[in-house]
Amino acid sequence: MRRLLTQERVTLRFTDHAIIEARKDGLTVEDLEDNIINGELVEDYGIRALFLNFTRDDELPCHVVLEYVPSSEEVVCVTAYVPDAKEWEPNWKKRKRKKRR
Repeated sequence: MRRLLTQERVTLRFTDHAIIEARKDGLTVEDLEDNIINGELVEDYGIRALFLNFTRDDELPCHVVLEYVPSSEEVVCVTAYVPDAKEWEPNWKKRKRKKRR
């Protein structure tokens, strides 16, 4: 996905959901774009992938989920958010296991 974007073989589109969720957490489009280009791949779901990066201004962790369907002309940013410490390990790369009751 990243290579296609940097080679300008596809365009990047943000869903309304991604923009709304990002803004709720104080993230800017620039934060999201930086994550997409420089973030670390955390989870690969096939046509979707989760990336982690930290905001430049305040070092907040930022997760971005991208989707690319082969033969499509765009990569879609499906959602973006600051991960919740209750749900993620301290490195923000692995989900915490849910405790069984």
